[in-house]
Amino acid sequence: MRRMLVILCCLLILVGCSSIIKEEPVHDLFSNDKYKYSLLIVDETGEYDITDELREKHHIRSFNTVQYHTSLEGMNNSYKFLELEKAPAFVVFDMNGVVFKTYSEDELITFLQNNRPNE
Repeated sequence: MRRMLVILCCLLILVGCSSIIKEEPVHDLFSNDKYKYSLLIVDETGEYDITDELREKHHIRSFNTVQYHTSLEGMNNSYKFLELEKAPAFVVFDMNGVVFKTYSEDELITFLQNNRPNE
């Protein structure tokens, strides 16, 4: 009986520790990879697209997900912490939050070329 209790305690400790060690994003917009960014593009015209061609042309490999939204008002209502002023808006996230926000595609490209999370 005592042996079963010890085994059960060990299993509970292992399960508890594994959930602590597992790195999950705190928010659905945040990156789920500590070595890559996540991008949010709010564009009411649907004009902006981060394509593979654009990534290759500018040698950008620092992000793994892109979310597109067409409603600035909707994003500000759903994600008040973003405080977006206008569209298009480009927001870069790591696993902990916003690391860069701009309203210029050129500034976004420069940031992504020169920065990588956890390096």
